[in-house]
Amino acid sequence: MKIKEFFVMTAPERRRYGVALFIGVISGILSAFVKWGAEVPLPPRTFSGGRDEFNPPYLFLKDYLGIDPTQAIFHFSEHIINPVHITHIIFSLTFAIGYCLVAEVFPKVKLWQGAMAGIIATVAVHWIFIPLMHLSPPLSGIPPDEYISELLGHIFWFWTIEMIRRDLRNRITRQPDPEVPLDSPFR
Repeated sequence: MKIKEFFVMTAPERRRYGVALFIGVISGILSAFVKWGAEVPLPPRTFSGGRDEFNPPYLFLKDYLGIDPTQAIFHFSEHIINPVHITHIIFSLTFAIGYCLVAEVFPKVKLWQGAMAGIIATVAVHWIFIPLMHLSPPLSGIPPDEYISELLGHIFWFWTIEMIRRDLRNRITRQPDPEVPLDSPFR
């Protein structure tokens, strides 16, 4: 596959941005729970080597937004809920809405049923951006199981977003994705 194929665009009249936005919200919320669930068997932090750092969402809230997550807690069903969890939902909403909107224009973003987007998000955010913001150590300072956990978790996360996106888009519009001809038997 050539690089220029990643920038092939769909016909503007086939794009449904309002539907993509609506589906992005739904898939963002649901996929946040999938990402949390993936962290049970594949914990993203080992705290090995004597490290005792907080997770990147906690540090982002504290260092960049001035919110101390340990002070901004609330209770639900006798459990203490930390706003870091809300941050995960906001991140999930942001990425899912962006993904669904981009998928309307650039169909190659859906490569491998969204798995490629999960790989790109992991590399860009967790392996480059978060270390550059000093929210985590550089990749060389993290045990391999931590970045493998993030990679697999993000692949599952984006795969879930894509499955929800495609199903709901096709049900709502009663049409295949914009790059698929309307008369195609492969809908």
